[in-house]
Amino acid sequence: MKENVYLQYMPDARYPIRSFDPSVDYPEYPYSDCLNNGEFNHAYDMVRECLRMMCLDEEHYGTHEWNPLGAYISPGQVVLIKPNWVMHKNGVEVAGENPFDCLVTHASLLRAVCDYCLIALQGEGEVIVADAPMQDCDLDALLQKGRYNEILSFYQEKGEPVSFKDLRKCRSVFNSNMVITSQIPISENEIDVDLGLFSMHESREGGRHYQVDNYDSDDTDSYQGPGRHVYSINPIALQADVIINFCKPKTHRLAGFTGSMKNMVGIAYDKASLPHRVAGSLCEGGDAYPEKSIIKQFIDEALGRKIKFEKRGKITAATLMRFLYGLMYIFIRRFGRSPYIKGIWKGNDTIWRTVVDLNHIVRYSNKEGVLQESEQRTILNFGDLIVGGEHNGPTSPEPKKVGLFVASDSSVAFDVAICRIMGMDPMEIPLIRSIEKGDAERLLGSSPNVMLVSNIADYSGALDEVKFPEEWAFIPHDNWRN
Repeated sequence: MKENVYLQYMPDARYPIRSFDPSVDYPEYPYSDCLNNGEFNHAYDMVRECLRMMCLDEEHYGTHEWNPLGAYISPGQVVLIKPNWVMHKNGVEVAGENPFDCLVTHASLLRAVCDYCLIALQGEGEVIVADAPMQDCDLDALLQKGRYNEILSFYQEKGEPVSFKDLRKCRSVFNSNMVITSQIPISENEIDVDLGLFSMHESREGGRHYQVDNYDSDDTDSYQGPGRHVYSINPIALQADVIINFCKPKTHRLAGFTGSMKNMVGIAYDKASLPHRVAGSLCEGGDAYPEKSIIKQFIDEALGRKIKFEKRGKITAATLMRFLYGLMYIFIRRFGRSPYIKGIWKGNDTIWRTVVDLNHIVRYSNKEGVLQESEQRTILNFGDLIVGGEHNGPTSPEPKKVGLFVASDSSVAFDVAICRIMGMDPMEIPLIRSIEKGDAERLLGSSPNVMLVSNIADYSGALDEVKFPEEWAFIPHDNWRN
């Protein structure tokens, strides 16, 4: 099976500073009264050129009737654009760089894709831009800092059916000691999807005690167990007819890297339903760390107690547990034989299973959350690699300038290609390794024969035969270096 991945490369590409409108009055552009005069909009140009390179609606290219996304989107449909809105602030600051450029899907690319979605809808249907960021993310601040509000205001003025949504159940408010002091409800709607025996977690042997940072492990265990693997999904994700999965490729402390499939974590309503690791060491049946360690057990216990005290409103006790946890964490990082903890290493055997499960759900669950034999919605994958994020991602990445816009209608092919572009060995990434070995074949299909199509001849052809520049290689997370 051959699957195409499209690479639009512009080595000097940069995000526009002044306006997200195109700098060229393209024939199909519906808002010719709004142009980015005086500044080249490389982002818009790269999206357009990539869609042309995909040979979409070839017969109308160069005319006002050109409708490239009409191959995926029909009038009257609901289109979900799923960006990567992980956090409202980057954990590191890099001199001379915008910390948002490597953290989230850039607003300029989002605007271009929205335009072509609206062209395809022809005035019927709607576009929803939505994600479930981290628990403590202030989405209002993110939308303001990332200039997404400018996009929303633009479409509101034009009377276009575009809205932004927060897919989370609630947002946590932390104090200065990183203790949760309150929960702000966001939505009351959810759909529980039980994969049962089809879950990738079902194949694991022995008892499992699942953990997710800042969520009560008892809640996670109530969702997950032998023969029962329930995921709490926001209905917006399942009501969509088409999903534009728009990721920001970057390194990831648990999964190794973030691509299209990992980006689907953001469709969750209650993230307590998403196993991130199994408590304990490898020899104890867990994957939080490799070797048995009393100190690491204490760290897990302190973190668990902190979360339980938070739920009961015992802030003082939670603060004490947070202090003990932090003290032991610093000790193990500085003086321990192994820095691996909380599933932050390549031995994590949990997160990739969760990622596969979520992609299974989004493909095969109908709008009521019932699994079907056939795919229920169209998924198109885009990647913002004009600037990626390297080193300690996903929340503290450093900018990695690449100059690529990536597209594919195959999530698997997309991720395999992204892994190679980032300079990573696919067999060192559990998610990709599981696909290559055929572990996820019954859910996602077999590993494809990935073919690259690019505006640069050197980056076109069979993926295994293309050699990418060494300067594209990403610095992995510290715990993934060896």
